[in-house]
This record gives sequence, structure tokens and C-alpha cells, in this order.
Amino acid sequence: MAEFELLTERFLSALRRGGGDISAACRAAVQVLPVQRAAIMIDERDVGVQPWCSSDEIAARVETVQATVGEGPAVDAVATGVPVSVIDLTENCGRWPGFAAALAREPVSGAMTAMPLRLGAVRFGALDLYRASPGRLDGAMISAGLHVADIITAHLVSAGSGCAEHAGEWLRRPLTSASIHQAAGMVIAQRGVGAADAYATLRAYAVRHEISLAEAAERVLRRSVRFDNGYR
Repeated sequence: MAEFELLTERFLSALRRGGGDISAACRAAVQVLPVQRAAIMIDERDVGVQPWCSSDEIAARVETVQATVGEGPAVDAVATGVPVSVIDLTENCGRWPGFAAALAREPVSGAMTAMPLRLGAVRFGALDLYRASPGRLDGAMISAGLHVADIITAHLVSAGSGCAEHAGEWLRRPLTSASIHQAAGMVIAQRGVGAADAYATLRAYAVRHEISLAEAAERVLRRSVRFDNGYR
């Protein structure tokens, strides 16, 4: 118990020093856990998990791939409510074919574990933790990662109730996420479909053209692509 209390104190201290918002939580996780990078994915209605913050560009690339193809460790962690690990990002992603194919085009390596952000049966997203070298996380690391994930979940819940400091910063969608939702609205109007089908259309277009979901959304917003007569 004393070990977790110390971890809590160190994480909250790092969070405050970083500004107290959700982006600071990513950086604080790297400071208190034996990992080199971290990211937070939030499960958004209809569209699925979307990256809300990352500690560096490498983590951001992996998160973008997960958001675009709709599969990967964070997606499974949200679905199952348990940690999901990848021993080697360059070799051990075969259970997610779309994720593996897209990730092969990115300069990423090492290992990762997705820790669910959960409160009982409710799952808000995942805390993705990355190590620079391949390998399996031990039990102590998994327990520490889950503890940090629980602290982050508590902040998300508090922000939702309006009780937390920097509540707005914790709940404010990134600009890329906002663009995706706006583009989905345009697809709904163009095709006369429901929200889930609109996001699926955007994702299919992104995968087909080997671009990110955010880039697909930008094309729709710029009106360089339309979906009323089928996508091109």
C-alpha cells in the first residue's frame, strides 16, 4: 500500500508541475513509470478511440494508426477492460491485421501496453505506455500502470462533474477529433446515413488512401471529397 501511495504522490506532483491538464498526465506517466513515452486514448461515441494527448511524436504516430484503422491494443483494452500488451511493435501485431499493415509504414519500434481507463463496468479509454526496446512488462509494472490509469480515470470523472481543477482542459477534444466529428456530420448530410455509418465511411476512405482519419476528415471539410455518390 505504501508503494502505491508514493506512486500517487509522485504522479500528482508531476501532474501539477506540468500544468494539471490531460496533456500533463501523459508526461507525468513517463516521469513516474519505467517507460519512455505515453499517450491517452478516449473512447468517443460512434467513432471509437481517439488520441487526446501523447508525450512525443512516436507515440502520436501509433495512436493515429489505432484511431484510423479502428483496431489495436487500446481498442482491445477498452473492449475487454484488461491490459493488452505488444512485446514488439515491429513483429507481434498480427492479431490486428489493419493495425500491423499501417504500423509497418511508420518508424516505430519497441513494446507497448494499453491500460484501460475504467470505473467499474464503464471504460473511458486507455493509457498507452511505451518502452523503447521490445520485451514483456512484468507484474509490478502492470500493477503500477493500472494504478496510474486509475488516477487518470478519477480526474476524468471529476472533470465530468465540474469538480476538478483544469476540468475544461481534461474534457476539451483535440482539434483533430473535433474535425473528425464535423466531417462525419457532413457525411451524414451527404449520404443520409446514421452516425456509425458516417464514421465507418471516413475510416474506410482513410485506410484505402493510406492517410489518417484526421486527414480524411480535413478533405471532407475542404470539400475536396464528397460521399453522396460514393467515395473516390
